Amino acid sequence: MKHLLLSLALAGLSALAADLASFNGTWIIKSAEMNGSEVSGGGFESIVLSLKDGNYVYEGNEGTTKGRFTVDFSKSPAAMDVIETDGPNQGRTIMAVTELVEGGWRAAYGFTGGRPTGFTTSDGDGVVVARYARKPGTEPPPTTKPLRALLLIGGCCHDYAKQKDMLKSGLESRANLTVDIIYSPDGSTKPPLPIYGKPDYAQGYDVVIHDECAADQNDEGVVKSVLQPHRDGLPGVNLHCAMHSYRIGNPNEAAKPGTPHGFWFDYLGLQSSGHGPQKPITVGYTDTAHPVTKGLENWVTINEELYNNVMIWGTCRPLARGVQGDAGRVGTTDSVVVWTHEYGPKKARVFSTTLGHNNGTVEDPRYLDLVARGLLWSCGKLTADGKPLTGYGPGGK
Repeated sequence: MKHLLLSLALAGLSALAADLASFNGTWIIKSAEMNGSEVSGGGFESIVLSLKDGNYVYEGNEGTTKGRFTVDFSKSPAAMDVIETDGPNQGRTIMAVTELVEGGWRAAYGFTGGRPTGFTTSDGDGVVVARYARKPGTEPPPTTKPLRALLLIGGCCHDYAKQKDMLKSGLESRANLTVDIIYSPDGSTKPPLPIYGKPDYAQGYDVVIHDECAADQNDEGVVKSVLQPHRDGLPGVNLHCAMHSYRIGNPNEAAKPGTPHGFWFDYLGLQSSGHGPQKPITVGYTDTAHPVTKGLENWVTINEELYNNVMIWGTCRPLARGVQGDAGRVGTTDSVVVWTHEYGPKKARVFSTTLGHNNGTVEDPRYLDLVARGLLWSCGKLTADGKPLTGYGPGGK
């Protein structure tokens, strides 16, 4: 009887999903029916079924048996063949059908050799119907929903057509994350992004990644609408030319917090107005205790633009500085290139880096690692040692 229940339980697993890996786990029999009546005194609590990748191990009072199973999901209900490879019924194939029911699964097993067509039993028909569930304490952890990120990208002076895809694939491979893209192919300093004037544009997202180059988009109403989700507490990530966007007033003139000239810089926590020639930048992490930088090693970029620092807000936390020139001695400039900040009345977490002009930098694993960490930190999903919280690593790990 218990070998029968093993087969029934295995058959029931076909309702889980359309691949055998979904059946992996430890299972118990909850109830069984035959000859039109409930089976009593079955001793179901003593049966443990361990399943992995189409193989099973049965453990009960009568001993241990092993075997394999296959499922044909094209049938309705799904058909399963259970083959015992180690035990008293070695070599025998048992046919069953199965379906998902409330609170678990049920399976109908044909003892007489034929495959049942439904889930009822009658006296002498040789069919047994069984219900099963996971063994208590062995339930898989709940699936963590991916973070939803909105990438705003486009405008002047960069290969955004390629960089948008580099960022999407690079970040999604490093975190449990889905990146949606709003891209403008307009190469001007005033790209017509469709979010402008829509303060609810980020509704449903966990973070906005700003990688637009929109220096001449200076309408106060537009800038306020771009900032509104962050004023409402939504985290932000800002890359490269986003620092030179939404300028209201003279970019070289130090902004006064709270004024239109300072709207965007209030959010960033740092004001930048320009850059020098493209040369390699030595990136040195100056705050190695921060979760974003913990364990990261200093590195040297390819030819890149080192953005200046006109003004640094007191609430800005610099994480790395960049130096161009010969070991910081000849013809160098020195600027904060990575930092964090909190913005607005709800203290939205903001991560920014001025790095990322050329494609070779954007696709550099060191750059993508840094940005992925910054994004996770901004969403509160990074541990103190720089690792994703459980469920937010690659593949939801």
